[in-house]
Amino acid sequence: MAQKMTQEIDMTKPQPCTRFRDAGTVEWIAKLMEETNEAIQEAVILEENADEDGTVDHDKYGLVDVKTRLSMELTDVITLCTSWLDALGCDEEERGEVQRRVNEKNEKRGYF
Repeated sequence: MAQKMTQEIDMTKPQPCTRFRDAGTVEWIAKLMEETNEAIQEAVILEENADEDGTVDHDKYGLVDVKTRLSMELTDVITLCTSWLDALGCDEEERGEVQRRVNEKNEKRGYF
């Protein structure tokens, strides 16, 4: 009887989703726009309506933690980008190398 191999996944790192793996470029862009728009909506609420703790007292939903909602939406954008990179053939090691190069570029530009 063959043993089932299981891969240990680090759930603190972005994990590529495979649902859209075979999507075309236009579909990827549409999904990126959707996720980005959700982050923008939460950012606007945080900027315009939230108190110093990042919460809004909504008459229908009660106290809403907008900072947490924005964090989730931004992480959705990261996950989508990770998924798209994966679909392009970039495994975790290659994504890490690309991230290192981007960080080095940003450091040289004085962004840190």
